[in-house]
Amino acid sequence: MSLITRRNFLTASALGLASVSAPFATPFAAPTAFADRPRTKLRLGLVGCGGRGLFLTTFLPQIPNAEIVAVCDPDRSRLAAAKKNFPKAKDSVDMRAVFDDPNVDAVLIATCNHWHVLAAIWAMEAGKDVYLEKPLCLNFWEGTQVVAAAKKYGKICQIGTQMRADPEHHPEAREFLHKAKTLGAVRSIRVNRFAPRRGIGKRSTPLTPPKNVDYNIWLGPAPDVPLYRSNLQYDWHWMWNTGNGETGNWGAHLLDDCRNDVFLDRIRAPKRVLAGGARIGYDDAGETPNEMFVYFDTGEAPVIFCISNLPDKQNPKSAGTCDEPAVGYSVRCEGGRYVKYWGRAVAYDEKGEKIREFKATSEHDGPGPHLRNFVESVLAGDASRLYAPLKVGRDSATWYNGANTAYRLGEPYSKSAALDLVADSADGSALLAEAIGDLERHLTAQGLKMNADTFKTSRFLEYDGVEGVKGEYADAAARLLKIDYRDGFIVPEIV
Repeated sequence: MSLITRRNFLTASALGLASVSAPFATPFAAPTAFADRPRTKLRLGLVGCGGRGLFLTTFLPQIPNAEIVAVCDPDRSRLAAAKKNFPKAKDSVDMRAVFDDPNVDAVLIATCNHWHVLAAIWAMEAGKDVYLEKPLCLNFWEGTQVVAAAKKYGKICQIGTQMRADPEHHPEAREFLHKAKTLGAVRSIRVNRFAPRRGIGKRSTPLTPPKNVDYNIWLGPAPDVPLYRSNLQYDWHWMWNTGNGETGNWGAHLLDDCRNDVFLDRIRAPKRVLAGGARIGYDDAGETPNEMFVYFDTGEAPVIFCISNLPDKQNPKSAGTCDEPAVGYSVRCEGGRYVKYWGRAVAYDEKGEKIREFKATSEHDGPGPHLRNFVESVLAGDASRLYAPLKVGRDSATWYNGANTAYRLGEPYSKSAALDLVADSADGSALLAEAIGDLERHLTAQGLKMNADTFKTSRFLEYDGVEGVKGEYADAAARLLKIDYRDGFIVPEIV
């Protein structure tokens, strides 16, 4: 397909023919002159009108200085739903029409994960500020490029880790854990996501994309491979081609929150990562693990992240049991525990007696305060006011992408080998043994075994800051994570 002009592109978009495979002859029109008009209201384009995208817009009535003026989705049924909510907004199936619209000041990107980086870079090239849903990226290199783009184009960009938008809780938690050191030194941290998820089906023939979806645009930068799952939408989360699994879904929130309050963002990336897991218990087309343990060697207190998504046969609303919280993290200290739930926190002394409760707004307020912070930062032209700039998202992405990389490079499972690798840390080895025991107990109750036939574990992968794997596994990781972007949708290297 030949390169097209901006005018021809917008005409095609208006006719619903914006399924193009090539970028603009000049990528976008001149950036909009937002700085040249009064900064009183932010005009937003919504890119991605699925459940998360429309959910974000439900908070806009709380933010009167922002409005939706454009909506975009390659799924025309989702686009129609968004158009009903915003009848005056322009609509398009190709996000490039939104980026090239001079009436759009900033964009909310809530696309599939594989689109996040390219969509954000395109938006910034076109002069738009960006609110980007988590997870940030599919690999380490992508994260570096999108952060470089924000710096190069001078744009204000917020990553959607909304737990950072809690101005009261975070100072209290940091005062309690670090300044006052009420519980003494931090020894180890256990992060959990124990919550059931269904299987995604397994077809004998490739899935034909629905006719209402412009599949060329939906696919974008992702390689075009046959899909054997039942549904196109949402279940892309559990495919390496388009998603990050549960580690990048809930892990993006929980690991970021832990990094924020427990490590005060000092530890940008783990030094070493070990992971084990399996996709087990349902025969489906999914690729990402639904049972998983991860050991992060931070150089300070070890962090163990444990995932259980397989529903319990006796109680489908459960995915097994673990030491609280089922969703959140527990900070094990010399003199007790600090337990952070999704929406509150509790501190216990060494005898297990509750000594303090902390309020937290992340569950109750949703992304509303985080969105408001983005809008106010853009209107003020002040990126320093952001709760979660892209650099924060890139650093936290190293953790969940590191976990996924270690898992994917795993070998047949050996419990003793995994525990031997962490034997130099008494706190870490005890906590890892506890996490493995939780998974063993759950799987045994489902009539399943956790052994070399079903599970795999990695050796320790060493990390070079936020840039990725170094050492003996560097080449294997590079080959594994390399994405063969499709023509017209290539993530650029930003200089």
